Amino acid sequence: MKHNERIEPTRIEELPSFTLAGISTVTTNEAELSKAGKIGKLFEQFHSQNIGKKLGVNIQEDGHYSCYFNYEQGDAGLYEVMVSVHVQEALQLQNLDMIKAFTVPAAKYAVFVTERGPIIEMVQRTWADIWQWSQQPGNNRAFTGDFEYYSKDINPEDGQAEVYISIK
Repeated sequence: MKHNERIEPTRIEELPSFTLAGISTVTTNEAELSKAGKIGKLFEQFHSQNIGKKLGVNIQEDGHYSCYFNYEQGDAGLYEVMVSVHVQEALQLQNLDMIKAFTVPAAKYAVFVTERGPIIEMVQRTWADIWQWSQQPGNNRAFTGDFEYYSKDINPEDGQAEVYISIK
């Protein structure tokens, strides 16, 4: 992508609320850009401990999510990130340690589809574009809950993901 190009979402989509469950941590964008980032480790833990299966969700069918919420000051402060799966009910989660649930409120989203390639790099690049996009007049992030969606058959070396940004 040329840097003078105006970044636009692939589409705008309205979604009803839905519940995600998984493992979470609190971090900042500053930490994630340094060696102190926690998100990568969270993904590793999610996959190595087979969290989806513990929650009775088949990731092979449903894919998984990385959700950003509880923003303290928009993209400047602390926020929570949860690597998660879509669950029907938060009820079955009560006796699972470390598992957190978050109901993503109904919202309107600007959806950005990453380029195809090594997925971590492509998602990071897309977020850099989103930060630029969110500085442009008329693009108002709502910070109610943003998420990345990874489809079931994603290839980590050559994949695409979608980033959903809640907007006002």
